[in-house]
Amino acid sequence: MIDAIRILKSGDNDDLQNLLQTFNIHSRDADNNTLLHHACLLGNVKAVRLLLDSGVHANASNIDGQTPICDAALSGSAEIISLLLRSKVDVNPPSYWGSPLIYATQNESINAMKVLIDAGASLNSPERNGLCPLHIAIQRRFYAGVYLLLSKGADPNCGVRLTTPLHMAAKLNDVDITYLLLEFGASPISVDKENRIPIDYVPNTSPVYQLLKSVQNQVPSLQSLSRLAIFSLLRSAKLSPVKELYLPNILKDYLSFRQFHFVTE
Repeated sequence: MIDAIRILKSGDNDDLQNLLQTFNIHSRDADNNTLLHHACLLGNVKAVRLLLDSGVHANASNIDGQTPICDAALSGSAEIISLLLRSKVDVNPPSYWGSPLIYATQNESINAMKVLIDAGASLNSPERNGLCPLHIAIQRRFYAGVYLLLSKGADPNCGVRLTTPLHMAAKLNDVDITYLLLEFGASPISVDKENRIPIDYVPNTSPVYQLLKSVQNQVPSLQSLSRLAIFSLLRSAKLSPVKELYLPNILKDYLSFRQFHFVTE
């Protein structure tokens, strides 16, 4: 196994192809990883193709329950994730440390996230500390990731020990994320374990404070509710994305949250 891993790291796929003629592709290392785990973690697309063509078990789990798709997400390779999915791997393996979507979000790999979500990755499954992908994207100020998760149906009120995404955005004093969460239905009056609502974490001179203050006792507008309803309909019915709808550009821009600099779809 050590020699095989060394060849993977060298990137010499001719040597790997020669090795596979005599190597037991089902061999495991001390942590129960297969050679496919290592190839995925290294982001070696050609090696992954060779191993899959050789008949390696694409859904094998290691000592922590991680399968190769977890390592592909760690490497941030959307191409490898796609290859594994074509081999019918589980997109939500019961890994101790977190899901592939968790890993892709941690790495801010937006393309890997898109492939996983389109394949049915669980948007609200937490990692071992209770953090969902949305919490992680907010912590990292990964704006494109926050928008992607919300637009695909992540729960804007998903709590970790009663701390909601909006509490996190408020603690960061981030007006863009705060506004985006509110637009997707986040509650500005959710109470955390300290019996505090999001506005309690923001200086009263901050734009975030003014924004949260303005919506505390406000009913969402029909315009805002309509945008959410359209998003939900397009997602649940698997219809064309907003940009492909036969609508005026100004309306498509509104429906797509184009006022945010990080929205590029």
